[in-house]
Amino acid sequence: MPVYAAPLHRYAAPLRRWLRWRGYQVAAVAPPEAVEMLREGAADAGMVPLAFYAAAGGRLCRMAPMVWSRGETVSVAVFSRDGRRLEECGSIAVTGESRTSLLYLAAVLGELGVEARLLPSRARGALELLRAAPCALVLGDRALEARARGLPVAGDVGALVYKLFRVHPVYAVSVAAPGERCPRGPPWPRPLGRDAAETARATGLPLWAAERYHRLVRLDYNEAALLESLHLLRRGRRLLPLLLEAAGEAAAAAGGPGL
Repeated sequence: MPVYAAPLHRYAAPLRRWLRWRGYQVAAVAPPEAVEMLREGAADAGMVPLAFYAAAGGRLCRMAPMVWSRGETVSVAVFSRDGRRLEECGSIAVTGESRTSLLYLAAVLGELGVEARLLPSRARGALELLRAAPCALVLGDRALEARARGLPVAGDVGALVYKLFRVHPVYAVSVAAPGERCPRGPPWPRPLGRDAAETARATGLPLWAAERYHRLVRLDYNEAALLESLHLLRRGRRLLPLLLEAAGEAAAAAGGPGL
């Protein structure tokens, strides 16, 4: 039975079910771990962050599920301690869980002309990240939990990507190990009513918000969105070192550790 490394977040519940129907053994892992599983031969295919797909050592699967949205994503967002806007954040603590979202944020900040320092952190939860900076980039189920808590949203990264660049952001793509087959569609993974109910239970979101979330996050294949997203990520890669360098300079000036 082939092994597919699938995201453990709630948005991927329809994908995990779809894969089992197609005879895959599903390993639910954080997206960066899927890259390691493919490298080490522990998975035959997997959903990997778009920014890392080449590092997985396999081939990008065409006509296979991927994670994207038409704009607003809900689970990729910058939160603030006190209701400030993205332009007012100054410093943003960022989780290392997904470099793809970080590159989108870098592109957004550059397009807006916002001077902000990005502070990498091992933390993933919103409250932990917000101890390090007035704003924080929070991903996945932890972003849903932060919304359920009522933490102020400084900016939804997917919505900003679409507003500024007219790009439908792609976050992760299916990659197959050399010689292994890709799980192809259609049909595509679709959410069921119980997916939203479980997301609401697990994160604290109201049921209506969980239902809307599962409609916003897409799991089908969109070639145009993929190509546009790859182009935008190249722009983010050019800007990211400047933002991280600013963070390192600020830490050194304060007598703290550099990055």
